Amino acid sequence: MPPRRYQATLNRHQDMILPMCVEDYVSPTNTVRAIDAYVSTLDLATLGYQHSQMGAARGQPSFNPAVLLKLYLYGYMQRIHSSRRLEREAVRNLELIWLVEGSKPTYKTIADFRKNNTAALKATNRDFVLLCKELDLFGGEEVGVDGSFFKANTNKASIYTSEKLDSQLAQLEKKIQAYQDALEKNDASDDADGKGSLAEDAHLAEKIKRLQEKQAQKQALQQQLKASGHKQVSTVDKDARLLSKRGETTGGYNVQIAVDSKHKLIVAEEVTQEGNDTGLLAPMLEKAQAILQSENLTGLADAGYFESGQIKACEDNHITVYVAVPDKSKRIAEQGRFARGQFRYDAGQDCYVCPQGETLKPSGQPQRKNHKNYIRYQSKASTCAGCPIRQQCLKPSTRRKQIERWEHEAVIERHKLRMAQRPDAMKNRAALGEHPFGTLKNRAGAQHFLMRGLEKCRAEFSLMALGYNFSRVLAVLGVGHLRDYCAQRQENGEKNLKYA
Repeated sequence: MPPRRYQATLNRHQDMILPMCVEDYVSPTNTVRAIDAYVSTLDLATLGYQHSQMGAARGQPSFNPAVLLKLYLYGYMQRIHSSRRLEREAVRNLELIWLVEGSKPTYKTIADFRKNNTAALKATNRDFVLLCKELDLFGGEEVGVDGSFFKANTNKASIYTSEKLDSQLAQLEKKIQAYQDALEKNDASDDADGKGSLAEDAHLAEKIKRLQEKQAQKQALQQQLKASGHKQVSTVDKDARLLSKRGETTGGYNVQIAVDSKHKLIVAEEVTQEGNDTGLLAPMLEKAQAILQSENLTGLADAGYFESGQIKACEDNHITVYVAVPDKSKRIAEQGRFARGQFRYDAGQDCYVCPQGETLKPSGQPQRKNHKNYIRYQSKASTCAGCPIRQQCLKPSTRRKQIERWEHEAVIERHKLRMAQRPDAMKNRAALGEHPFGTLKNRAGAQHFLMRGLEKCRAEFSLMALGYNFSRVLAVLGVGHLRDYCAQRQENGEKNLKYA
């Protein structure tokens, strides 16, 4: 039987004529050509990159910051975030060798560039967002706001709350006391020779000493926490926080994005220490509005962002919002009692009307709660006493019905009316806000931060957002279009500089 035939392979010992320049290995539509063209448009000194100013410096010449920026942008687009992996790729990856023009920075140089240029990296991300605006890639009418927890470069065991420290100190105190009791008992007992067990004494004493050292460390952390005025203290990444959602706890940061609906590009981003999203809706939409310069901006967000003060702030800034309204009446409904929504507010009479048609009128002075003024509306006790459906409204021990109304409650009522008129709003929100996070975490592998500290993590997420937006723009326009536009942008910049 003749041998099976396979596809021909290369003869490793045969002389071959390969292209003599690296340029021939990189196709005209390769992504690196777009990266190279974009970075060439940037004024690195104005953006604040180190070693970008003119003038000679002593010692060994530094690497061109443009080279390192290209290296990082390529890495964050290709799921390569580690400085050690970027070091290896820079000497074996032909398209990357072309991009960095044969430069061979060490991992330490690469890591230091990211660490020492935090403000410049954030400025670069903003520059690319403005470039997207120049290219008319933003619709500027609707943005989705969403958040996600990103793990910090630390273990959650290194982050302490007051309750956690109290519990650990109590356990240490219990162990120390048990060992001290054992030590005293051992000292009081005699061997058959009439001598105490010195070996056991030393063993127990050493254990007590180690526990007391741990106790002192925990007490110092407790004092640090009290002095800081914060609710948590972290021993590794000083700014990381314990964040909980759906029963899972992460030691990290709460990352926020605002995504434009036209091409799902990230318009604005922020890295925060907030444990939830309730106070972040208005700040994110205001950042997006400042970039888009839209007069009729609409914001979409899930129920985690529902907070009356935030919705009012958006309305005051002429931003229309659609935020899922959380159902807070479920527990009351399960008990068979009327929820607040079943009491109708009569704006003309300034009163609430109960299901039986009786009124609840304002009573007393407005009460201040959580920086908001509330007006109390209550019924007459005599009316409630004779009500045939009293058990569906009040607990047995309650004499009258009371409802607290925020002084700007009309804002929430208008919002609920808008939500009823647009049932598709939350479906659109999910398609906007969750798409970039899914892409970043699964395709780009950006699930955690490599740097430590809030400002450094903000810079690192700027790199993540820049890589995401760059990939999206290439998918929409193509390499050639973006490369040609960047070349024109660079030419226009040089002309402006020449005639300035």
